[in-house]
Amino acid sequence: MRKMMQPVRVVAVFLMIASYLIFMGLVRMLYWPRWPRTRLSNRILTSYCRFALWLLSVRVRVVGMENALIHKNALYVGNHVSYVDVLAFASQREVCFVTSVEVKETPGLGQIVQMAGCLFVERRSKKNIVKEVEDITEGLKYGLNVAIFPEATSSNGEQVLRFKRPLYTSAIQAERPIISFCLNYHTVGGQPINMANRDSIFWYGEMDFVTHLWRLAGTGGVDVDLHILPAVIPEKDADSAKLAELTHSLVESVFQPVRH
Repeated sequence: MRKMMQPVRVVAVFLMIASYLIFMGLVRMLYWPRWPRTRLSNRILTSYCRFALWLLSVRVRVVGMENALIHKNALYVGNHVSYVDVLAFASQREVCFVTSVEVKETPGLGQIVQMAGCLFVERRSKKNIVKEVEDITEGLKYGLNVAIFPEATSSNGEQVLRFKRPLYTSAIQAERPIISFCLNYHTVGGQPINMANRDSIFWYGEMDFVTHLWRLAGTGGVDVDLHILPAVIPEKDADSAKLAELTHSLVESVFQPVRH
């Protein structure tokens, strides 16, 4: 049955993506003001992410949601091992993700992230970092939840990579809390996640998206815990490097590395 459903799931995902692009294209044409449009895009993204998780049999258990609900909006920072992280987190919180200009320029994926209302940073150069931080700051001040993966890449699940500091400045300038989150993937196809099966869910390095999606669709299901940790309230003169170190330690405190 699992193998029979594999092509059905993949086709359904691509049909969902096509539907999403058409629908969001209409939103972009009919809803001009930037930040209200972004908020609406984030809300729609949450619905589509929930549907995508259902199609792929990815089950999310949330721990600590109260840490998020007590704040109007925040800068969210967390670990990153797969594109499924985006689906898992956005299914639980209406959020505007920050991703790279390189992703924006990727055919297909670029259109998806633009329609989702993502904000963009140029990771290959720091010359525009001030403008990029200002953009994120403006979104936070408007009242959006903004999420970044400060490792700046996805990992293989063996450790949480060092958190990079520059984008933390936006929370300081916007006077918004910083909330850490940690994603722990526990089972793939009913088996504990380990070195042998991790590549069915973790997406890193030079992995091809379509090939990986095919493999994920054939797993028979994935279980993941989303831990939302207590907020850090940055002071006006806070050091972004120290904030990066602190939130990294919070994520690392609940992170469960893949088993050997």
